[in-house]
Amino acid sequence: MKSIASDLGVTHTSVSNAYNNPAKVSAALRERIFAHARTVDYDGPHPAARSLRTGRCGAIGVVFNDSLSYAFIDPHDIAFLRGVATVCEEAGANIVLIPLNARDAGRIDTLTALVDGYIFNAPYRSHPVIRKALARGLPTVLVDFAAPEDAPGHASVLTDDRAMMRAVVAHLLALGHVDVGIVTFPSTEGHDAILALDAEVSADNHVVYERIMGCRDGFDAAGIAQAGVLVCETTNSEAGGRAAVARLLARRPGLTALVCFSDRLARGVIAGCAARGLAVPHRMSVTGFDGIEPAGGAPGALRLTTVRQNAFDKGRSAAECLLRAGADPRAQIRIAAEFVVGETSAEAWALDGR
Repeated sequence: MKSIASDLGVTHTSVSNAYNNPAKVSAALRERIFAHARTVDYDGPHPAARSLRTGRCGAIGVVFNDSLSYAFIDPHDIAFLRGVATVCEEAGANIVLIPLNARDAGRIDTLTALVDGYIFNAPYRSHPVIRKALARGLPTVLVDFAAPEDAPGHASVLTDDRAMMRAVVAHLLALGHVDVGIVTFPSTEGHDAILALDAEVSADNHVVYERIMGCRDGFDAAGIAQAGVLVCETTNSEAGGRAAVARLLARRPGLTALVCFSDRLARGVIAGCAARGLAVPHRMSVTGFDGIEPAGGAPGALRLTTVRQNAFDKGRSAAECLLRAGADPRAQIRIAAEFVVGETSAEAWALDGR
């Protein structure tokens, strides 16, 4: 910068402002500086040097449980990141994706990237990266995540998962279902098992914990023993849902309804039922969670009975907490959700065919 200033007969401050504070120099002077910079192959201040000078790097880190590619596959995550990106575009900020399920997580530090703050998108509380990120003391927004007791005071963006699951269970019970199974993604990282609803459940994943609590509330209100309700923990994918059908029916052949903690799991469950000749909803009712499908649904597919939450609004609200001037760094934001009755739930099928 000093040599450019000397060549043009302007101050070092003018050259610096041309790159860092363009409003402080005229358009003509900026273009003159940039034109000369191109002749000497100068592309502007190095990002690391700018960060050292300003204390900011112009990027936020989004931390999530899965692999990097998952963020571009899962419709809920895609909508969430689109909400984050919308605010980042307006603020001139970049996004750094920080997956917690990287194949080389044991060999590299996933927090090497410079960021001005973090968005935690429903990660597991016990993951060492979460502890390390919180210890840095950067502004952090928690999405569907309960901070450890020793790290309070962060902004949060939440859906009332517990209330929504109460509504799902109440709907199925009103249709006469008493033999109900639950299909969820893991309550702790990598967990894969079948257990009873009344078994101890980890709070490591806030979403799973709250939805399990909502299911318990619903069955308790109807006087149905939790010990008789099976929960299958599996990967959050269509394949996981398909596999869960076989696993649950092997233990409980008379199941008439399956409550799924995501729409992806629900679609997998429906496919698994079809493979076994179980018609949905007449032989098996299936519910989801997320509302990731378009209003008309996929061509030829039944419209899911599900909980519709706005992942885009979640992402946008989280990014606004970090980047909008005057935003409350400890805001507690509730994102509205609604229970939507589709075409995948119906009155309970009876063993005698009635």
